[in-house]
Amino acid sequence: MVRSRAGNAWRQSMRWAAVAVLGLSAALVGAGPASAAEADITGGTLTWGFKESFRNYVAGGNGNPPIAASNGATVNADGTFTFPSTGGTHDAATGATSAGYGGKVVFSYPGHFFSIALANPTVAISGGTAALKADVDLTTTAAEPVSVRQATIATLAVGGGNPAGNAGTVTGTDLAATLTTAGASAFNGFYAAGDALDPVSFTFTTGDAGPARPAVVVTPSGGLDPSGATITVEGSGFDPAANGAAGVYVSFGPRVDEHWVNAGVLQVTKWVNAANEPTEARDKLNADGTFRTTLPISAVYTDGTGKRVDCTAVQCYVITFAARGSADRSQDTFTPVTFAGTGAGAGDAEQRITATVKGGPLTLGVAGSAVALPAVTNGQVASGALHDATVADLRGTDAGWSLVGQVSDFASGTGGVIAADNLGWTPSAVAVDDPLGGNPGTVVPGAVAAPGAGLGGARALCTSAAGASGGTFTCGAQLNLGVPASAAAGDYTATLTLTLS
Repeated sequence: MVRSRAGNAWRQSMRWAAVAVLGLSAALVGAGPASAAEADITGGTLTWGFKESFRNYVAGGNGNPPIAASNGATVNADGTFTFPSTGGTHDAATGATSAGYGGKVVFSYPGHFFSIALANPTVAISGGTAALKADVDLTTTAAEPVSVRQATIATLAVGGGNPAGNAGTVTGTDLAATLTTAGASAFNGFYAAGDALDPVSFTFTTGDAGPARPAVVVTPSGGLDPSGATITVEGSGFDPAANGAAGVYVSFGPRVDEHWVNAGVLQVTKWVNAANEPTEARDKLNADGTFRTTLPISAVYTDGTGKRVDCTAVQCYVITFAARGSADRSQDTFTPVTFAGTGAGAGDAEQRITATVKGGPLTLGVAGSAVALPAVTNGQVASGALHDATVADLRGTDAGWSLVGQVSDFASGTGGVIAADNLGWTPSAVAVDDPLGGNPGTVVPGAVAAPGAGLGGARALCTSAAGASGGTFTCGAQLNLGVPASAAAGDYTATLTLTLS
């Protein structure tokens, strides 16, 4: 019997075992003993996309579907995911938080031998340090499976008033997320520990929520005349006393990073404040947290930086946020506004489409782990087929690769030995057609090795030279074991190791 084992897959399986232990014990932060200020979390959502390049890679695969959300999780228009609150606790005095969210997202790519389920994310904050934990289940034919519960898969950057709390509501906005060692391993080694992930946003309310969360209604909010329109904005649930009673800005424009200090990208802004009297630039915020104002807007404008903004090509919003550059994000709302088509008599319309390709991994998978050669008498050759090995080069670099094999000496339970070089092979290799229409690379089978001058040393099973190595390839071989006349009768076993580099 010959047992075939992929070198990379073996190293990965050892890593998976380490992750299973780490995932259960490596929580960076967490809620300590309950305090008098600790309150139960009663609602909220968490929005995260893991990593955009990974979503794009999986979306191009052969999963059915490639990405699926269930158990309350939903897929957003931009490809990120929203998870509903399942409860937890928050201590307003210390900031200690354990906020749980429910739902599951499955990334499936059978063609590249894996399925990864991410479920039940939890935001844990303590002592100014924050982390994102989750349940992760990895199924792959190239390594041992992984199943971890509430493993710390990312650290979160908090501080500078983010997250921010107000009247029983806490909001974290676009918190930078960094992959941990446990997260890198659980996600099949696609990315390294320390790599940046998509930012995380979350909100939750506690039992002492108090006033309602800020909400905005825009009339009309769709089908507006691109050349110009006046919209009515009605707000409720705002806090007139927040931030020293500074009030809020009510603006129109696209959503950008740190919008509260980048007002130059906005088309029009009104300051709504408890002390204001209505003017073209100001309006009044009532004592009950409500306001009503109007904004004159158009689809196309030049912003304060001199850049042309077209709200028929990018999504624009009525945006509210705390006035005077405050870091308090509890007054933020984003209400989408859309415009009608380009109007009567319009001709063709053009849209410039951009895309970023960040590359993927170089992976090895094997179709089986054992090969049984037929029984033969001394002086004969026992032949059989090596299980196919699949190499996927998704790096996008065409850097080249090689897959080599080497076997140990054959040994029997009674002490018999057949030298490793007695195992020879006749390799074969083919390129797999790219279902997305790409040009497949080229692959070359290794040289024939005869029994007696065989696999005692490393020999190439297949190679792909630099310049044409991208794609998916299948490599196999006929194995030929020459049994010497002096070999003792018995069942012999050896280990054949394949190594991709």
